[in-house]
Amino acid sequence: MPQKIIIDTDPGVDDAMAIQFALNSPELEVIGLTTVYGNVNLELTTANALKLLEAAGRGDIPVAKGAAKPLSRPFGGGVAFVHGDDGLGNIFSPESSLKPIAQSAEDFIIEQIKKYPNEIILAPLGPLTNIALALQKAPEIAELVKEVVIMGGNAFWPGNASPAAEANILNDPEAADYVLGACWPMVMIGLDVTETTLLSHKEGQEVRAGSDSELNKMVCDAYVFYEQFNTTNNKIDGSFLHDPSVIAYMIDASIFSGEEYLIRVETQDGLSLGKTWPFIGDEDVLARPASEPWRGRPAVNVMLKVDNERLVTLLKERLK
Repeated sequence: MPQKIIIDTDPGVDDAMAIQFALNSPELEVIGLTTVYGNVNLELTTANALKLLEAAGRGDIPVAKGAAKPLSRPFGGGVAFVHGDDGLGNIFSPESSLKPIAQSAEDFIIEQIKKYPNEIILAPLGPLTNIALALQKAPEIAELVKEVVIMGGNAFWPGNASPAAEANILNDPEAADYVLGACWPMVMIGLDVTETTLLSHKEGQEVRAGSDSELNKMVCDAYVFYEQFNTTNNKIDGSFLHDPSVIAYMIDASIFSGEEYLIRVETQDGLSLGKTWPFIGDEDVLARPASEPWRGRPAVNVMLKVDNERLVTLLKERLK
């Protein structure tokens, strides 16, 4: 039986590739997309999710519209210089004929987890606001979800949205601290691994040539802009595989390796805002007064290494 997943997403070019990756993988059953602000505003992320599903011929998958801003902060407005003004690399594709369902993202998440207890993996690819809202509204879902696999954070790696913080976490540090402190099985796939991944320009061209599907054309067209940003900004010949790494993990977790850490997220304004701080030390260190913020926190499975060759091979196979 394929693994049931809900993708919480802010498309976003790499979100688009992650969604294509999931839809093309028989191991996974996408039972819904929930949208959140992030790479662009909520109206655009929702419109993009609908466009992607229509291009895939998957209008049967519901899209639930979620949070338009962080829990307690204003939304900074997105990163058009990374993903384009439309969120999909400035391809400005026509509006979808599909519509989001009336139900909110948080209510959809709660309903589905209760409908399929211990069967659903949540896959948040953007800010964790929808997940936090669902958990606040129905704390019991922590015992009913199978796993939560997030793209976000940076335990031992520099940030990408600030010197300290990764973008998804920085967008809503309060939501992230709440979600990472919940007692449910959680995997953090952050910059420690995603910035050691690479889909080279040549490999990206192979993906483009490998399928003439409408969805593949849309995603590959969008990727031109995203790759140019990565090449210019990150000085790499291609692009990082941030969000697709979450999908790869759910298909084959052995591609990654990591360790368990107690995690706190910095929520005070300053240089470290949004930083995911791992607790380092034994129980004696944890007993010290300075370690009090981590006391009682659950362990998070933090991915620290990835086999990029296996990841890219799997990705190329599925996108073709």
